[in-house]
Amino acid sequence: MRATIILLFALFALTAAGQRPKFQVNTETPEGQLLQKAGQESDDAKRIALYEEFLAKFPKHEGATYAWNQAQPFMLKAKMLDKTIEAGAAVLAADPLNAPAGYNALQACEQKADANCIVTWSINTAEAARKMIASKKPDDEEEVETWTREVDFAKQVITRCEYSLYAAALQSADAKNITALFEALEKLNPESQYMTAAGGRYLIGLLQLKDLPKAQAFADRAADRNQANEDVLLFAADANLSGGKSNEKAAAYAEKLTSTLPAQAAPQGMAAADWETKKSTTLARAYWIAGAAYCALKNWAQCEKSMRAGLPIIESNPASKELKPGAYFYLGLANHSLARSGPKVDPARIVEARKYFTLCAALPSPFLATAQKNLVAIAAGK
Repeated sequence: MRATIILLFALFALTAAGQRPKFQVNTETPEGQLLQKAGQESDDAKRIALYEEFLAKFPKHEGATYAWNQAQPFMLKAKMLDKTIEAGAAVLAADPLNAPAGYNALQACEQKADANCIVTWSINTAEAARKMIASKKPDDEEEVETWTREVDFAKQVITRCEYSLYAAALQSADAKNITALFEALEKLNPESQYMTAAGGRYLIGLLQLKDLPKAQAFADRAADRNQANEDVLLFAADANLSGGKSNEKAAAYAEKLTSTLPAQAAPQGMAAADWETKKSTTLARAYWIAGAAYCALKNWAQCEKSMRAGLPIIESNPASKELKPGAYFYLGLANHSLARSGPKVDPARIVEARKYFTLCAALPSPFLATAQKNLVAIAAGK
């Protein structure tokens, strides 16, 4: 499907490119005769050479933009990538609404795998497209069809610019390029359909650059906008809990994960077994974070509910074994607090508290000493 979309855009750009800007070739002049010869040439290489000859001889001629515009699709086809980009700059300088010329330049940037170039030409092309969309409908009925076609293309090409930034970010291994590409996407359209998928890659890039404050701010922003994938959402929950920023947010983000992740299908390209393993590990951590956050808020009922729901996953997942002591401790603490929250002590809750503090005290962890003290206190009737 992806290849088909790209091909359709490329064909449309090639067709549309000849429609702007408006210029009449005067075949009674040497300049016009050269342009006519170029237009009639069937060999692509010779056609490009003739247009380049015109541009070399008459760089300031009013037909220069026309020559660049006509030559550019053939330059792209011939993989004259730098020339294609040069043509795009020349055309847009004279005709700022020419989204097809910008899009051809963007395709050249993609073929060069040049992240900075992709950022520049995604923005340039989208800007030209938006200007085209905002342009006045022609009064001349004969021009309406062309205008409508160009507006339709402009609407499609904006989405294609977003995709270009997203795809380049996924393909890049350079953290600086990844972050630049995502930030361009967010600037281009904060509501883009690609924000969630690209955001996971952006977070990795920020962490590779060791920019933790920016990573935390992004994760919160993405979570609040419902644009966070499971990795970003878990990071946001963990950062708010471990950083002491907001236990309320930590619980909310973790619960969003526990409510949505179980039904999610494996991402494209990931084996079902690998996805189930990742999902189990992520859910174990999410339940743990929610429970710990609620305990910090002294919301004992929610703490007990979250930890109890997550405990089977935590206990059965080898990758989550470091979470077990904390899960046992918080379950002990929550049950002990709930046991003494009413007018009378609930003996069943005390039994549960003793059970989980005992499990915690049997494992080496930062919770061990406190769990042992709590067992002594329970034995003393406290």
